[in-house]
Amino acid sequence: MGILTAARAGSTEAAVELMDQCLVADTVGTTLLRESHQARGIRRGTAKAAEPADGLWERLAAYAEWIPEHEYERRRRLSALRGHTVDSAHPPTHLRRQRLLLDAPAPAAVVADDGRERRIGAELDPARGALARRILGRAPGR
Repeated sequence: MGILTAARAGSTEAAVELMDQCLVADTVGTTLLRESHQARGIRRGTAKAAEPADGLWERLAAYAEWIPEHEYERRRRLSALRGHTVDSAHPPTHLRRQRLLLDAPAPAAVVADDGRERRIGAELDPARGALARRILGRAPGR
């Protein structure tokens, strides 16, 4: 089972949080679409002065952090009623989440210290920037 492997690698708590984040992916996607429109100058007929790709991931993370717990709870109830699933290859999200909660919570088996996280972040920075520009429909220097 993939979700149990994820729980062992990153902790049960993190895997449950991932299931919850899947439930609000559409609202984060809407925020990303709004960012894309703003980057293209569709809103108010003007483009942002700063490079729109700068800080895109931080803005999306801040938005996701802003989503209140009661919205996650509402989405969990809807998931159980409607059978939310991330795709046809995965069982319904609420069942995957319930399965995680059956076992005793597992700590993360894979842990990175601050230095390693910074090195990984630095290695991914060029790809993060390129992907942000691609999503926002802007080539470098445009």
